[in-house]
Amino acid sequence: MMKRSIIEYCSEHDGYKCGYCKKPDSNYSHGMWAHTMTVQDYQDLIDRGWRRSGKYCYKPVLDVVCCPMYTIRCRALEFKTTKSQKKVIKRVNKFLMGQDEISKESQVSGSNEDMTVDTDGREQFVESRRSHQEINIGDVDIAFIDQPAESIAAKSSEIKPTSNKTLNNPKLTDKKQEVAGPDPTKAPCKKAKQARRERMLEKLKKKGIDVSNIGSNKNREKQIEDFINELPSEAKRNLEIKLVRTTPPSPEWLATSKETHNLYVKYQMAVHGDRPDKCSESQFTGFLVQSPLLEEYSEGGPASGYGSFHQQYWLDGKLIAVGVLDILPKCVSSVYFIYDPQHMNLALGTYGALREIAFTRHLHTVCPELKYYYIGYYIHSCPKMRYKGNFHPSDLLCPETYKWFPLKDCTQRLDITPYSRFDPDIDSIDENCASDSDINHVPVLYRGEVMPFSVYRKNKKNTSVDEVVEYAQLAGAKTIRRMILVRA
Repeated sequence: MMKRSIIEYCSEHDGYKCGYCKKPDSNYSHGMWAHTMTVQDYQDLIDRGWRRSGKYCYKPVLDVVCCPMYTIRCRALEFKTTKSQKKVIKRVNKFLMGQDEISKESQVSGSNEDMTVDTDGREQFVESRRSHQEINIGDVDIAFIDQPAESIAAKSSEIKPTSNKTLNNPKLTDKKQEVAGPDPTKAPCKKAKQARRERMLEKLKKKGIDVSNIGSNKNREKQIEDFINELPSEAKRNLEIKLVRTTPPSPEWLATSKETHNLYVKYQMAVHGDRPDKCSESQFTGFLVQSPLLEEYSEGGPASGYGSFHQQYWLDGKLIAVGVLDILPKCVSSVYFIYDPQHMNLALGTYGALREIAFTRHLHTVCPELKYYYIGYYIHSCPKMRYKGNFHPSDLLCPETYKWFPLKDCTQRLDITPYSRFDPDIDSIDENCASDSDINHVPVLYRGEVMPFSVYRKNKKNTSVDEVVEYAQLAGAKTIRRMILVRA
């Protein structure tokens, strides 16, 4: 049976307390509870301003809220490392080499960029106030629904579960990951080619030959991988980065879940001042473990597959940081990042974001369509959340036409007013806006049976279409024809 998204739309308009400026009843959003969701549907939703928090997806009402939240993405393939970011990578590399003497000034003050990432700038845990239905997914028959015309992405679009042989054979899995670019699961090390070149130059030096201009490429600009890989092979500390699937829970995740939760408690209490009761295992699981994204694979996709993961940072066998990630057809989406407060001086928040950008670039070598790093929401009116604009080049999503525009152009508008349309073309429109006829094709799950909304309306003669119209306009014409809408 083909995998489908099954969602409940929540037309909630009550005001919430803003998690950024702390104003009461000033944060408004539309929401949907996702029982299941395909990675392509979620990719399309975040490209329309949606974002998930656990299994709950929400879309802020930007022209109403006190602190407008704009979807931001970094063009990972064009990423330029700033001077401050280079210092963070070098600081971690020196630490791994055993050089623990970090200046007191850098530990206390740091750069504005580093400290905004590693202090109060964080995503909020958003929950729905409306309860959702309990649905037995296995009983849902979707045979009547026409196959969607859109594919996930060119050659890698035919997403299907991999065979058990592939999943259970680490040799087959590892073989796919042996591609150009840094391996995010291993500690940084010198490439063999670089080591051979250095040995050759050393031999020439002993012969009295000037090697200063041999093989030099002054026009080549150093990339983020070059800075990460500057760590010598004789490092005294070992940093290993592992990618583990959380949904469905992999054996690797189950074996480390307790340790991850303990790290989350330490981080939330020390960095964000949360009380212990706010860091319970159930809240941690609902926020950073549970995900509606279905485990999906494709012939030309990453060996890990698509879906939800934790990227774990192990320092000499101890878990010191975790990045919560979604791997989607066009991007790596960062959900959250936690780290051990004991290593706050290393600016691990910034370091983690840089490693995730490098990871995105690595996945691109396997999946050509995957080339963006989504950092969540950019909030110009909240200084602590502006750090997301420090990863260049980045774009913001226009809240009216859902087209992308360079951040530097958008901030000029946001300096004038908190809410802005970024598209300068007044004639430009939302090209994926749902029409009245599109609504009739929305698949509806009612009393265990899936039917088009047009049929559902005939069976429920007094049903209101307003909520479905709103849902269709917010989710987009393409997506609503694929996602199954649950009706009570």
